[in-house]
Amino acid sequence: MELREYLRVLAKNWWLILLLTLVGLSGALLFSYSREPIYEATSTYVVSLAPFDSIGNTIYGMGLLTSSQQRMFATYCQVMGSGAVRSEAGKLIGVDTDSLDPNTYAVSCTVLPDTNVLRLITHGTAPALTGRLNEAIGVLGMARAKSLYTYFPLERLDAVNVDDTPILPNHTEDALLGMMLGVVLGISAAMVKEYLRSPSERLEATSIRNPRFGVYNERYFQQRLLEEINRARVRNRPISVALMRLVPDEDFVLIPEKVQQALLRKAALRLQEILRQENIIAYMGNHLFAILLPETPGDEAQAILENLHSEIRNHTFRAEDYVANFVARTGLVESSGGALSLESMLKKAQEALEKTSPIDAEDSIQLLRASPRPFVLGSNGSGEPIAEGALAEHSNGHSANYTTLSEDGQVPADGESNV
Repeated sequence: MELREYLRVLAKNWWLILLLTLVGLSGALLFSYSREPIYEATSTYVVSLAPFDSIGNTIYGMGLLTSSQQRMFATYCQVMGSGAVRSEAGKLIGVDTDSLDPNTYAVSCTVLPDTNVLRLITHGTAPALTGRLNEAIGVLGMARAKSLYTYFPLERLDAVNVDDTPILPNHTEDALLGMMLGVVLGISAAMVKEYLRSPSERLEATSIRNPRFGVYNERYFQQRLLEEINRARVRNRPISVALMRLVPDEDFVLIPEKVQQALLRKAALRLQEILRQENIIAYMGNHLFAILLPETPGDEAQAILENLHSEIRNHTFRAEDYVANFVARTGLVESSGGALSLESMLKKAQEALEKTSPIDAEDSIQLLRASPRPFVLGSNGSGEPIAEGALAEHSNGHSANYTTLSEDGQVPADGESNV
């Protein structure tokens, strides 16, 4: 799937993405404000060096300090964070240890890089209790350190500090995470929704051909028409567009709908077969076909359409046990140099189509020009030349006579020439 197809899916399902984003944001804020605030208490301790009472103890202490310094500091941290010290700290501050949930009243100890300093951190929902617990663990940790390593006692460096602002929950962070989750879920839901559409809908959305009639679909036709208009504007070349409606015989309505589609499909494929490869035909609905004729001036396009009308009128189409005949009505518009936009060309072609007659073959094609042909005058039928307007029209069999002016601007003496 192309990137613009992904963007089309997202734009089409923007409401779903917005809805899930708001749900994610609301859920995150509801969860954040429903949580109990967590406070943090910190204190620091430093490992000092006690005086040695003999030469042997001095050598032992220096060797231990050199070879096992980090291991000793890590041991102090492990002791301060142990369950035994935690239980003793609860008894020391007069609190039942069962009420100190380890998940709520968490204890952590870290050795600051390249120092002899240990940082003790406790978390809890009650600021005062959290600070007292931190202080009790520090006291018991210092006592345990003296029994483990006599010559490297642990001393308090900074007193316990309790932050009055809870560290959790962070409402802003929770809101952003909720929004991000909602956006991801919205995009995923939009893609799944697009994937779970019926196969025929997905095929029709990605295909360039109408699955029922075998010719191009309206979306592809408009895309190609826009490209050809831009090309004609750059190269200053002509382009013609026709809207052709196939009118069936009177008995067509009595035929089953499935057979009607089959007969119309045969007619559409017949039109496509007659047209040149560079021309585009697309089904627009309600027995209406659009025909794109690039690099084709109006007169040449009219000749092509006359041939199509003749083929359709003289051909009998068969499907199962049914037969049908069609006649065509066509509105044709010519634009030179991309003078008309896509919408204007289709609108003018529709206007020309409305002026056609399904009965009189000579009036079954109406041509509208977007601009006058250069150096051309029209004839009003009495021999008096008239200037062609900005949007002149003529029909098959009743086309206006156009006269090419000579170099001196006069009508040639040998008479008019029909175009």
